[in-house]
Amino acid sequence: MENSTREHQRYYIFVSWKNGKQLSQIHKELEVAEGSKALSLRTIYRWIEAFEEGENSIEDASRSGRPHEAVTQGTIAKIEELINEDPHMPIRRIEEEVGVSKERIGHILHDELGLHKVCAKWVPHVLTEENKKNRVEISKQLLEIFECGFLNIVTGDETWINYFTVSSKESNKSWVKIGEDRPQITRTARNSKKRMFCVFFSIDGIIARIVVPKGQNITGKYYANHVLPKVFENFKQITNRRTVKHLLLHHDNAAPHKSKVVDEYLSENKVRILPPPSL
Repeated sequence: MENSTREHQRYYIFVSWKNGKQLSQIHKELEVAEGSKALSLRTIYRWIEAFEEGENSIEDASRSGRPHEAVTQGTIAKIEELINEDPHMPIRRIEEEVGVSKERIGHILHDELGLHKVCAKWVPHVLTEENKKNRVEISKQLLEIFECGFLNIVTGDETWINYFTVSSKESNKSWVKIGEDRPQITRTARNSKKRMFCVFFSIDGIIARIVVPKGQNITGKYYANHVLPKVFENFKQITNRRTVKHLLLHHDNAAPHKSKVVDEYLSENKVRILPPPSL
């Protein structure tokens, strides 16, 4: 069905070109008729070039008996259509669709169309306009606070640390003789031994490394009664302060950190919270 749709559009391009219509007009009319399936402006241009060079066929060429070395405007246009429809399409599939050798397809993709294949960029969140505005506002607040210096700022979070962590793929490479099997190494499994740590630091370095007892969850009560008191006591010792009054604490907005018992403990010690990170 898709091949039929493409051939219909090629025929329309051919007839419109023969009738003297402009490239932009042909493109607009195809967009009205085909919507998102309409051929791109660049593809239409390549088909017009192919027709001007003597190309008369609008059909996909048969797979057998086709010269594999030919690089024509029609072939380039067909490959560009396929890529526009499916940017993930492998060269093998393009070869099956068009009937041109891998070498010629590579030439067309890289040299004629200026394309190269890349991995998609992973991002932690897709930000909405509201998220972006919140980030800007929080950044402005932080910049104003940081103008007074960083000496009274403490930041930290919880993290799981495995007893044994497999080194990176690059560092695991080793030289082997031809015919020898590759060495094997086991990945870190989900059920590997691990412990949770609470780590806090300031501009002076690490303030506290707290090992959470096995089986203990980070709740608001545990955070307020065991984690923060240790952090504040260590901070007073390192900075030679008697209190943590006016200390600025920076942590994320996890549920235990926002609990009522934590708010009361921080208010009692006159500790301020820096604006939390926004999505």
